[in-house]
Amino acid sequence: LPTSPTPGSSHWHLGPALGYTSADDVLDVRFHCKASYHSRVVHFKTSNHHIREVAVSGSFGNGNSPSHWNTGWTALTNHSAYLPAATTIASSSGGFDGYSFGGNHVQWAIPSSYYFSHCDDWDLYIDVTSHHHVWVRLAGPTRAPTSAPTSPTTTPTAAPTSPTSTPTATPTAPTGSPTAAPTASPTSNTPASCTEYMYLGHMTSGVFTISAKNGSGLPDQSVYCDMEED
Repeated sequence: LPTSPTPGSSHWHLGPALGYTSADDVLDVRFHCKASYHSRVVHFKTSNHHIREVAVSGSFGNGNSPSHWNTGWTALTNHSAYLPAATTIASSSGGFDGYSFGGNHVQWAIPSSYYFSHCDDWDLYIDVTSHHHVWVRLAGPTRAPTSAPTSPTTTPTAAPTSPTSTPTATPTAPTGSPTAAPTASPTSNTPASCTEYMYLGHMTSGVFTISAKNGSGLPDQSVYCDMEED
């Protein structure tokens, strides 16, 4: 969640920013990068539990493994890179910042104080120019049901009989009005992600207000949304 388009890196994760606490809060994580060193593009998503945990906590606290990356991933538009399929090495030293995974002469590395920038390439002596993105797709809050319950049926009551008459009186028709359907519980009108803003028609990059997770008690956050990258 970058807060500005100008710094070289932001290294944010969900936990402290928006109050998310579990990998179950994230459906999947999407990775994208391009580099000046070659024309290959990394663009894939994964729902691996360990990677979703890092998106929330910012750290591979439970360890990192090549199998987290080279299995169970889905290629997205224009993906042409060796990674993540070629992953044979994984680092647990940080989160998505720095060196996360790689293989024989190919790495994913977001620049930090310890690592050069790498996107499906590797050279100890070349700091290539690259553009990395990491997105998450949130599970979202549980919505209140919108279907209205059925109205209760009024039981007809029999009219009293005359003391001198013997025929049974016919019951009167029910007169009770149907009960009004309850409205759904109110929910926040503020979108919970940059993706929701895109769905609402906002296609220009800029700073948007993102709502914190329902029930977290944290205020809304202002974040920079890049609406123009693939």
